[in-house]
Amino acid sequence: MSQLLEVRNLITEFRSENRITKAVNDVSFSLKRGRTLGIVGESGSGKSVTSLSVMRLIPDPPGKITQGNILFYEKDGNATDLLTLPEETMRTYRGNRISMIFQEPMTSLNPVFRCGDQIIEAIMLHQKCSKAEAREKTLQLLRMVKLPRPETMIDQYPHQLSGGQKQRIMIAMAMSCNPALLIADEPTTALDVTVQATILDLMRELQREHDMAMMFITHDLGVVAEIADDVIVMYKGKIVETGSVQQIFEDPQHPYTKGLLACRPRLDMKLKVLPTVRDFMEEHPDGSISERSHDGVTEVLTRVAITKDEIALRNSVLAQKTPLLSVKDLQVYFPIRTGLFSSIKGYVKAVDSISFDVKPGETLGLVGESGCGKTTTGRAILRLVEPTGGSVHFNNQDVTTLSSSELKTLRRDMQIIFQDPYSSLNPRLSVGSAIMEVMRVHSIFNSDNERKDYAQYLLDKVNLLPHHFNNYPHEFSGGQRQRICIARALAMKPKFIICDESVSALDVSVQAQVLNLLVQLRDEFNLTYIFISHDLSVVKFISDRIAVMNAGKIVEMEYAQQLYDMPKEEYTRSLINAIPKGTVEDIRKRKISQ
Repeated sequence: MSQLLEVRNLITEFRSENRITKAVNDVSFSLKRGRTLGIVGESGSGKSVTSLSVMRLIPDPPGKITQGNILFYEKDGNATDLLTLPEETMRTYRGNRISMIFQEPMTSLNPVFRCGDQIIEAIMLHQKCSKAEAREKTLQLLRMVKLPRPETMIDQYPHQLSGGQKQRIMIAMAMSCNPALLIADEPTTALDVTVQATILDLMRELQREHDMAMMFITHDLGVVAEIADDVIVMYKGKIVETGSVQQIFEDPQHPYTKGLLACRPRLDMKLKVLPTVRDFMEEHPDGSISERSHDGVTEVLTRVAITKDEIALRNSVLAQKTPLLSVKDLQVYFPIRTGLFSSIKGYVKAVDSISFDVKPGETLGLVGESGCGKTTTGRAILRLVEPTGGSVHFNNQDVTTLSSSELKTLRRDMQIIFQDPYSSLNPRLSVGSAIMEVMRVHSIFNSDNERKDYAQYLLDKVNLLPHHFNNYPHEFSGGQRQRICIARALAMKPKFIICDESVSALDVSVQAQVLNLLVQLRDEFNLTYIFISHDLSVVKFISDRIAVMNAGKIVEMEYAQQLYDMPKEEYTRSLINAIPKGTVEDIRKRKISQ
């Protein structure tokens, strides 16, 4: 295989009034045609900035590429340094020879233009063809990425498509000019595991057909194991380890890599806590990193594993308790309105007559693909969405019959942690004010001094510092904001919390910290959870029992380990099979089949 891309000693800086941050710090790597390079690391490690530097999409100011070479090789062996090209010439490479799939398709697609028109525009720009020819090529691309009804989809607007469909539109746009290099920046992060598996299969197929090289950027090592040939691991702008995907998974050398591998939720064992990156490495004031322990990933996992006897004992204790929450025949139907007078022509059965109980201190996992009714179920339990039928009994009270004032009182005991912590917090309120506000509304404590003391106590409980009390949401990372939302939910001293996709957008290491925190708080405050997620590995770690939802119905409910070991329904098996396992055996099988 011939060389396609070579990056030498790349430095990309971002300047502010007070400091210069080297987001990419002396990075070098190469990529051959037909190969996939996985770039992994936590948020802030420099993965995305590296890819944007290759595309020369760094905003100046505040960013600037200050050193290095980015050599792009033709098939005859001649190389062009992309950093030396004038912007007009670089445009002939960008989108044509090098394409990029961005992390969030909704923000990458223009909401006021039809999806097809956005692909047509790219084709006409780079291939100098008529609009009719470009439209026909677009239809072929939509068929290639296996979108249903391409003749209809070409005229749809982005808001009319699901997340997986929008991501396929982005792939079609990136493939429209048959690029030699495709850069995929977290292209599957927010997708269901089944949709993610389909997208990964599609990208592998397109790569084989077009002999295309790929840079695949992700924080999920399980995904890397599914698609990459070679891997570079980045931490704070530097490459700390590089090797073939098999080498990285079989024998990781750097403690940071070991930590990333260990903190993924496991399907083959039940753990008391998830290991984190900090269990493997210690960072010193001078920036150097040392290994905290010489134990491998397997040894660390064995120490925190829960035995089958311990699981059986907990399940039997929970089974003897009287349910805290009982849901009977819950229905949530949304009317389908058409015509000038918005007449109702039918209903979408988002939640279709489901029943289950949750015991005090238990965590019930609710899993399924997007659109299956998980979130609507959670919101209907809290009456954030009005149920169409059925009953929800909490602490022997029927939530569906309560008046507004009675419901307000009950909501002290029932809280929710939403998926997006940033949109859940008022940007104009400091963290302390946001936590104190809910206590003030519900008359918890007699004075603001007492509320402030309790707010600071809660911030300490979720591992935030005292000075964070006066900071604002934009000053925190995603993981820290999620901790703030947990602290705000705890301010009510609730008995029951619904966690709605509360870790789905977080790095695996931050996700591990938040999941460990939720388990710790559950045991300390005797909390009861419904944990909603599309990721069965995450749900299996935190849950005692799991309910699987599909098309508004619960199709299977069982103890977590038993559901994974012996799923009864084909739908459950498809969810389990779609999870990237990231095992050495799976990597070997993929290599043999290629």
